[in-house]
Parts: sequence; C-alpha cells; structure tokens
Amino acid sequence: MTQVILSKCSKSMMRIIYVIVHTCPNYYDLIIQTTGRIMQREKHTYHKMHFISNVYRFIIFLILLIVTMLILIINYNFSRQNHQYTLDYNMSAVKGLKELIADQEHYFLQQLNNTYESYYAYKEGLFSCLNSTRHESFPYRQNIYRFLNESFPPSSEMNSLTLYAASDHQIYSVTKQVRKNFSASLPEFSPLIACYENPYTVLQMMPSHSSRVLDTSRGYSFIYCLRDVITKVNIGAIQADYSVAEVENFLSSNYPGVKGDFLVIDMAGNVLFDTTGVWYDKPFPYAETFVSAKKLDNVPVTLEYENYFVNMESHSYPNIRVIGLVSGKTLSEDISRNIALMLFATASVTILTCIGIYLYLNSSSRQLNQIYHTMLRIQNGELDSYIPVDNKHKNELVDISVSFNDMLRNLNLYIDKVYKTEIENQRYKLKALQSQINPHFLYNTLEAIRMKAVLQEEPEIGEMIYILSKIFRNSIKNESILAVRQEIENCKNYLRLCDIEYKNLFRYEFQVEPALLPEPIIQHALLVIIENYIMHGFDSNRTDNYVRITGVVENGFAVFHIVDNGFGIKTGELEKLRLSFLEKSIDTVERIGLKNIYQRMKLLYGEDCDLQIYSEYGKGTEIIFSFIYKGDSEIV
Repeated sequence: MTQVILSKCSKSMMRIIYVIVHTCPNYYDLIIQTTGRIMQREKHTYHKMHFISNVYRFIIFLILLIVTMLILIINYNFSRQNHQYTLDYNMSAVKGLKELIADQEHYFLQQLNNTYESYYAYKEGLFSCLNSTRHESFPYRQNIYRFLNESFPPSSEMNSLTLYAASDHQIYSVTKQVRKNFSASLPEFSPLIACYENPYTVLQMMPSHSSRVLDTSRGYSFIYCLRDVITKVNIGAIQADYSVAEVENFLSSNYPGVKGDFLVIDMAGNVLFDTTGVWYDKPFPYAETFVSAKKLDNVPVTLEYENYFVNMESHSYPNIRVIGLVSGKTLSEDISRNIALMLFATASVTILTCIGIYLYLNSSSRQLNQIYHTMLRIQNGELDSYIPVDNKHKNELVDISVSFNDMLRNLNLYIDKVYKTEIENQRYKLKALQSQINPHFLYNTLEAIRMKAVLQEEPEIGEMIYILSKIFRNSIKNESILAVRQEIENCKNYLRLCDIEYKNLFRYEFQVEPALLPEPIIQHALLVIIENYIMHGFDSNRTDNYVRITGVVENGFAVFHIVDNGFGIKTGELEKLRLSFLEKSIDTVERIGLKNIYQRMKLLYGEDCDLQIYSEYGKGTEIIFSFIYKGDSEIV
C-alpha cells in the first residue's frame, strides 16, 4: 500500500511539472527573462553605486581636509591661550606668595605692637624684663620665655622665635618643641647681633642660619631691633623664623599644577626661598637683573643659556623681590603635548572615517554580490535561494532584495500550492478506497467472538472482548475532537481491560470537575498518556501500582494531572524526551504517542496549551496536560 501511495505521489509530481510546462509554455522563459531584466538593473545599479562611491570618497576627502585645517587652527589658538594661561597663572602664584610674606610680616609686627602696648599700659612685659638688672634670676628668664611662648602660639606658621637681650648678652629661643638659650657669640645669630648694633635698622628679612642650632627646617627670618620706649636706646633684637616648607605647601595647595620656579631674594641677592633648592646659601648670580626693576610681567630673559619668561613683584618693607620663572622649554613641552594630542585625534578620526567608508562600500558591494549570485542560482533552478536581508540598515539594495524575495516567495507558494493540491487529491482518493471497507465488520466479528467466549464459560475473556469492542467502536468514529466525558470513558475501559489482565495489581482513580466533562479535547490525549504508563512505568512485581487522573479549571485553563508511582524516567532521558517534542522526525523518538499529542495540541490550540513532564527515577511520573478552557462549547 505504501509503495502504491509513493508511486502515485511521484506520478502526481511529474504531472504537476508537465502541467506547468505545457499549460504555461512561456512560464519558464518568463522567469528567465524577468531574472535577466533584474540582473541588468542590478548591473546598472552597480555602476551607479561605483560612481556614487567615488563621489563619497571625494566628499570624505574634502571633509578630512577641512577637519585637519580646523584642528590645526584650533590647536594654534589653544596653544596660544594655554601659553598665556600658564604665564598668568604663574603671575597669580607670584602675587599670592608676595601676599603670604606680607601677612607673615604683618603678624610679626602686630605681636611686637602688642608688646609695646602692654608696656605702656601696665609697665610690664618684655621691656620691663630687658631693663631689669637681675639677669641671673629665675623670674627674669621665665618672663622672657613667657613672652616668647605667648608670641609663638601652637597654630603659628613660625619655625622659631629668638630674642637677643643686650643686658646679659644672651640668646633666648623657643621652637614648637623646646626652648633654649645660647651665647651671643655663636655665628648663627650674627645677623641678630648686627641688627641690634645698627642704630638705624628697624626691620630686616634675610636667610635664616639659626636652624642649624635649633634643629628646625630651612627657612627665612624677620629681624626687628628693640628700643627702650623712653631712652630710645637699642636694648635687644628679636627674630622670627619661617619654614620654606610652609611656603611650598602654600603654593601646592592654593595654586595646584602651577608651572615654573619661584624665588624670593633680597636687595643683596641673598636667596630667601627657592623651589629648586639650587640657590640656597649662595648669592643669586642674576640678582642685578631683577633688583633694578620694580615689576616684571611675562618678560622674556635669558638665564644660563636658556630662555625664560619672568613674572616679578616687589615688596618695599622689607625690600625683597618675589620672582616666578617659566622656561621656554616648559611651554614648548605643553605645546608639544597638545600638538601630539591633536595629531592623535586627527589620525584617529581619519582612520575611523576610512574604516567607516570601507565598511560602507564593502557592505554595498557585498549586497550586490549576494543579489547577483542569488540570481545565478535561481537561473540554475534553485528556487529556494533567497537574498539575505539586513533590516537594520535600510537602503535601495535592501528594498530591491526584499522585493525580489517577495516575488520568489510568491512563486514558490504558487508551485507549492499546485503540489499540495495534487497530493491532497491523492490522499482523498486513498481515503475513499479505505472507506469502502465496512468498519462495522470488525466490530461484528469481535461481538461474535465475545458471544463464543461467554458460551464457553470464559466471562473474563468475554468482558475483555466487550471492552475492546467498545474502544474500537469509539475509535472508528473518525473524530479528532470529542468531549472530556467520552475521553474519560475510553480511559476507564482501557484501564479496566488492563486490570483484568494484571489481576488487580494496580488501582486507578478519576477526579475531574463536572465543568470539564462537556469540554472538547483531542481524541486519545489522556488515553495515550495512560497507555505510556502501562507500557513503560507499570511494575508487575508490585501490588501497589496506581495512576490518578485529575482535571480542574485554573486561571482560564483546563488542567489535567496524570500521576503514577511507576519506574519513572532518568534525568538524561527525561531531558531528551522534552527536546524530542521540538523535532520534526519521529524516527528516533521512543514515546511517539506523547510527541503526537504535543504536535496535535499545538496545531489545535496554538500557544494556549502546554504538555509538561516531571519525573524522578524510581518514584514515578507526573504529566500535566493543559489547554485553554472555553466553557461555552460542548460536544455531545
């Protein structure tokens, strides 16, 4: 029979080809001519795209040229602005450094002024100590140290405060850690003694040498001569030392990233502060260049065969110069860095643009080649060849490809329709032949056998044949859909048949909501699941085998649970069984019935259905069969 059907199908396919060729003799030529016209249009499009590509290349070249010129102009202006900003920022730091020294000077003089006011008001304090004749007494030294400590609070930026008392020719010093007294003959305090001995000296600022004996960091000093408030005679001198480290911290915290070097010199060329640390303890060789001027603003000078831009501020009391030096090399490095950055950006943009052009043209060329080669395959008879389409990038070639694919798809649909029509006709003819056999013949035969078994006093065989005949009678009705109550009746008949065969080795139960009984269901959907349990899960060595079928309505779905305590399914086989539902072939599927149910329910219900399998090997299996519950339809 199968060979007859295949033979008929083969002949029908030949007839279809014959019909297409003879009823439409120009159909094949029409396809070839249409394809040829499309190919000619695509070749014209290819040459057009080639011209457009050249235009694009020229436009991109102009864009790159303009962008390069703009980048060079922007780089030039940016470099000039960065140059000026660097010098202006350096000048701001110079002014800030000058203000810092002025604040330190003001604080020092303010402390001295408070000392004078204290003497005038209370006739006590520093001057009363310096005028005292009891130099060796303990209160005398205590009063001096008390004055120094009060003038040197913990929050002060001073390194140390030193006093020279002419009455006993002693040096008294306090730092943040200790207090000491020295002989005035030490050379480190010679500037302090010189200030006392000069009747015309009021305030001086000079490098500090006392740090060597006081164990403090390098710094500079403010020195002031002390005079008796009545006799106007010099009675001592006082010196405040400030650390250069505090000045460096001031610059780094208030002017972060400032470029250049900073110096503070006096009129004699002595270096008070130097960020490079090169000119300490020796005269600055270029002092004359700066001492003669009051202010310099971005003035170019040459120092040690190198070009510098100089910013300078002067402070008249004491007379010092605050200098900022920015080398031409530093500015060139900044400019070179900016130029390198701009060139890198330009090169990156150029490379990315070239890559973009290449990818765009390559994409267009690839699309044309795909169209051309697809047409060649179609000319060779491969009508299932479609042009790949990328819908993310819309252009003329994509539109042509989509139109061509639509035309080819319609052609294939037409041919497929002709084939399917012929095959369907053959299937109807075969069914008509099969329908000529009277289906009641088998039923009547089974009934005759049953009566014979009853007469032979074999009631079980008779009952089994009776149940089998009922199942067969329901099956030959050729109905794909039936009511749930009828499906349950078929299941009960089958289970009763198995119960007779296995002599009460298992039990079964049905718990189905009445609302589900008239609901339509696929024929043999539940019966096949139960049959799978009997075939693969039933254990004839046990007497507690059972299978339970429940049916409920949940969230608009008819849900059936078929639970058994059989052998179960191994994990690997269970996963393989689930995946087999999605395969088209049934040759490798062990439980064909389950896959048949799954495919039929998908055809009938679409996505509104599901078939789930849960199993634990050695404990049993649960199958959940669910589909959309309509409730308003009924099959009698």
